[in-house]
Amino acid sequence: MTLVSEALAAPLVWVVLAESGAVHLETANDLKAALTGTADVRVDRGAELFAGRGARPDLIVTVGTAALDGALEQLPKKDASWSKIPLIATLVPQSIVEARRAIVGSRPFAAVVLDQPLARQLALIRRALPESRRVGVLPGPLTRPRLAEIEKEAHSRGLQLVVGPAVRAAEDIYPSLKEVLISADVVLALPDPLIYNAGTLQNILLTTYRARVPLVAFSSAYVKAGALLAVYSSPSQVARQTAKVVRDWLRERKLSPIVFIREFTVVANDRVAASLGLPPFEVDEIAADLHRLEAGQ
Repeated sequence: MTLVSEALAAPLVWVVLAESGAVHLETANDLKAALTGTADVRVDRGAELFAGRGARPDLIVTVGTAALDGALEQLPKKDASWSKIPLIATLVPQSIVEARRAIVGSRPFAAVVLDQPLARQLALIRRALPESRRVGVLPGPLTRPRLAEIEKEAHSRGLQLVVGPAVRAAEDIYPSLKEVLISADVVLALPDPLIYNAGTLQNILLTTYRARVPLVAFSSAYVKAGALLAVYSSPSQVARQTAKVVRDWLRERKLSPIVFIREFTVVANDRVAASLGLPPFEVDEIAADLHRLEAGQ
């Protein structure tokens, strides 16, 4: 009877948290709900999970950068069997994932990244701002290595990339931005934390606003703060994509290293649009068009 019960037991999935922010907690809870009937899911801080004396997990999911770093630090190094437990990181930027590759090692690993695909971001600009052909980008430390890729994607859509001087420190941000604003029709914000963070955002938005050059961002919070548009994925959308990755692993034992979130939402700031002389955006129609474009319809 015990053997039968063990054979039928649902796989144990740890969902590791390190931050108690609403986005992290909402993503973790939505993920647990999405895996109901598929796995036995335990959501907790990494310190609690790794210190516990319960069963060893079949799979570990980390929510956020701090949770990923904490799990990589706390995973037992001397017990080889732990190195076989797959790790899925979610709610993390692609740049962080690339920077942690060496630490992850040969462990089965996948990351559901926060970054929207470049093709999607540029398609948003073409669809919502068809007259804006010169796209400005600030080249921070995480953006510079991707400039060739960004330029290729932009060129394929009839867009010209306008790149400012390299941003290596905080004091470089505004000289680079002012240089970009001389010729750019729109500025595309990319998730480079040296440039776009809580301490710099208001000044960046004020500078672009005064230049009457819209900012297209990667966060709904940025749109509320004064960016014109953003395409982003909500915690529930992130959770559903992550749940699919978990189910795919449990069924097929395969993981893709980088997974972009298929579901997304478009948001706009109508007040900023009006100040720029633009009509209100039909964001649902724009999102539907982007979905059709990605589906090849």
